[in-house]
Amino acid sequence: MSSNEREILYILIRECEDVMGVSRTTLVALQSYRQALQKLKNTDNQAFTNLLVELNTVIKNTEPKIIPLTHLIEEFEAELQIYFKNPFELIRDHALKILNQKLSRYESFIQGVIDHGTQLIEEKDCIIAQPSSLAIRSALKKAHSELNRKFKVLILDQNFMRIKQFVKELSQEGVELLVVPEYNLSHFLKTVTKLFIGAVSITPDKKIITTVGTANAVGLCHLNQIPIYLLANSLKFAHRIASEQHIYKVESQRACNNFTYRHVTYSHDQVDLHLIDHVITEQGEIVRTGTPFFKPDPTVG
Repeated sequence: MSSNEREILYILIRECEDVMGVSRTTLVALQSYRQALQKLKNTDNQAFTNLLVELNTVIKNTEPKIIPLTHLIEEFEAELQIYFKNPFELIRDHALKILNQKLSRYESFIQGVIDHGTQLIEEKDCIIAQPSSLAIRSALKKAHSELNRKFKVLILDQNFMRIKQFVKELSQEGVELLVVPEYNLSHFLKTVTKLFIGAVSITPDKKIITTVGTANAVGLCHLNQIPIYLLANSLKFAHRIASEQHIYKVESQRACNNFTYRHVTYSHDQVDLHLIDHVITEQGEIVRTGTPFFKPDPTVG
């Protein structure tokens, strides 16, 4: 695969993450990987392993890094290694079995976060919610439909496609909701009871890589003493610091009415973990005692 082809694939993966979020992108990537293996036939061992290494390398170097997918692919590589001396069909069968296990495991992690997140939603809450998070959206739906709790949702205006899906799903459930731009959020804070955010990754230097615009909402809620909840499964904990998460940067020259200026954007925000009041994983709330959640592993991306 050429460097140009890799860049194209990075763009495709990033666009998927922009529209679907990290959790769904991870699920879709694993499902697509499985389908590709099922269709692969009459390949010799060396060619097969070369293809796996090439694809896995691309997956592990996305911009930004999709940490849950990276962790699962690294586990997949390590567990498949012992089968490489077998005939191709047996290697493929073992690869499919391992991928199915990874997919089921990740689905159970997502469901665990949804279940714990649902219990955080109380009667008459007014919750600011990030539209990119599958766990947040599912928890809100479950609290309304299964627990019959009545609450209001303010959706952060971050990505049209995500907002469209979020509004459609919650409206069908009868949830009262409103889409709010981050720059106007200060006008709504008097009625807000909670802020729910998700993450692309959580790093050892205590940074959260998350959707653009989230940092503004976190800062406002922190200053106004509104509880902030991070809902993220434990596979989103990275082993490398924030500067190594491949946040995508775009620089351009913009011109308007004979006036030209330099314009810079980043694909994601960074939020300091100490601003978060509650971290919710598939195991429930993490009790923070001043010690790191994990130690950096220099051998793992």
